[in-house]
Amino acid sequence: MTPTAIRGALAAIALGMAAPAVAQGTFQTLDPSYGGETARRGFYGGFAISGEAAYRDADLLDRVEPGAPAPSDLSLSARLDYALLPQVDLALVADLTGAAQNGRMGLSWVVVKPYWHNEGTDYAIRVAVDPVSEGGLGFRQTDVAFLSQTALAPSVTSDLSLGIRRLRTGYSDPVLSELDVDEAGEPIVPDSRLNVGTTGLVRSRIVGQSIRGAWGYNVLFDPAGSRVAFGLMAEATDYTILQARGADGATDDLSEDAEESSDRVRSAVGWMRMGVEFSRPYYQLAPFVSVPVFTWADVQGEPVRHGPRIEKLRVGLRLTLR
Repeated sequence: MTPTAIRGALAAIALGMAAPAVAQGTFQTLDPSYGGETARRGFYGGFAISGEAAYRDADLLDRVEPGAPAPSDLSLSARLDYALLPQVDLALVADLTGAAQNGRMGLSWVVVKPYWHNEGTDYAIRVAVDPVSEGGLGFRQTDVAFLSQTALAPSVTSDLSLGIRRLRTGYSDPVLSELDVDEAGEPIVPDSRLNVGTTGLVRSRIVGQSIRGAWGYNVLFDPAGSRVAFGLMAEATDYTILQARGADGATDDLSEDAEESSDRVRSAVGWMRMGVEFSRPYYQLAPFVSVPVFTWADVQGEPVRHGPRIEKLRVGLRLTLR
């Protein structure tokens, strides 16, 4: 597998395993779904503002390509929830990690969630789209999930979420010549305005889907609704990476003679998540920790398997003002 294909494959796997996580490789994404997500509205007025900080080893598979930018271990995000209708919420999720590193902040998700209540159970349909457009292909990512929360006892509830995500995205990478390295052996990224130091252009497109689910219990311990939460999350992904490499020379156009190739990436991961949510009328404070209990991936016939790994745990804190 070529270095560019490896980077694309790792990006696809990281996209499927983020919860929340930053993708490895060429592009980044934030995933606010399935981790602690419930069918109930978590605020009482017209809107709520949340901020979340998490620290984890972003390289879950230990397979970052040598010379590629290291994924950030720190994840920062902000979320605005708005009561669009009496039983419909609208949310905007922004990735603050890029703003902290290079001053650039991007809107990661637009979320719409209608919900209803029936016989002691809350239900919701959550539709989330990555607002980045891929031209005629529509949005880069679309995630649709069914959520429910059932009251099992006055102080015990159960959460369930099942969803499917569709990914269609692409990017371009210059192919560096073998001479473009520094004294330490690291690749030198050329100035694109000079069109030097490259031997061609590789365009990659990742197309695929993932099935995701989460299940857990909540134990309420005060009249304000504070709770201790325990849950399990699982994800299974199947992506195809399509690549086309243009002729020699740094050009933005791929000729009809471009070399084309494709690779298939399959992966699965399971997480155990524990957290505490302290609720008060005007705010919520929620620390949490997640541990991967199994990891499996197949990149062009190269298997990666791991059992529980404490060193890859994720810790985070969410603050909500409502």
